[in-house]
Amino acid sequence: MLRKSKILFILLLPFFLSCTTINLQRKVTPPFKSYVKVYHSVKILQCTSEYKDRCPIGEFNSMGSGMLVNLIEEQSIVITAGHVCESDIDSEKIALHSQSVTVLDFKGVEHDAHVIKASQDNGKGSVDMCALWVPTLKQKGVDFSNFRPKAGQELYYVGSPSGIYHPPVAPVLMGIYSGQIDASNSLTSIPAVGGSSGAVVMDLNNKMVGVLWAAHNFRNVSIMTSWDSTAIFLYEVTRMYEGKGKIKLVTPPIKK
Repeated sequence: MLRKSKILFILLLPFFLSCTTINLQRKVTPPFKSYVKVYHSVKILQCTSEYKDRCPIGEFNSMGSGMLVNLIEEQSIVITAGHVCESDIDSEKIALHSQSVTVLDFKGVEHDAHVIKASQDNGKGSVDMCALWVPTLKQKGVDFSNFRPKAGQELYYVGSPSGIYHPPVAPVLMGIYSGQIDASNSLTSIPAVGGSSGAVVMDLNNKMVGVLWAAHNFRNVSIMTSWDSTAIFLYEVTRMYEGKGKIKLVTPPIKK
């Protein structure tokens, strides 16, 4: 009986080892040190004369997720969603306003960030993405993947859904890639809520494949930028680098 048990164990050993290997392949090492929580502030200072009685003067704050991406050598570039780092201001109503962006790193240190390029989704190729230059943030980022994700592939992100972030630990959420739905976007089953916007979606090798920017009412269905539209946006950002540490900014840094 003992001999039969030994023989059975030997026969089944490859099966157990293969199962162990599969489980190990599913594990990831989240790039917590590259993750940042993004804060956006809009100050309404003055409205046009037509709307002065209905002017929402004051400061309005929002937040999202972001990730350092290796894009320009020796420059710290954070990628997030366009609506996270920039708000559309109605110039017919608002006469004077200011916007600022800061990021919180894994050490709990806050840094000023400057918008290099920002756009919002239009379903025709424009993506909801933003590139931030954070000169005081000295940390390596993640790389962009050379391969488009395939339907059924497992993807994940590090983010701050509902604002949750306990530096250096941030929530890690996983899901399945479903496919591309229009010129700009793709569908996934990664859970997302407010605060998840701007999270860089990665494969299990920590390679960026898109940016999460919207969620359906069914929170396990979310929308990310497509691989192709993301690649085009990142390429356009690299072209804005002038060398010698000079980057074209949408708005110059605010002097304090």
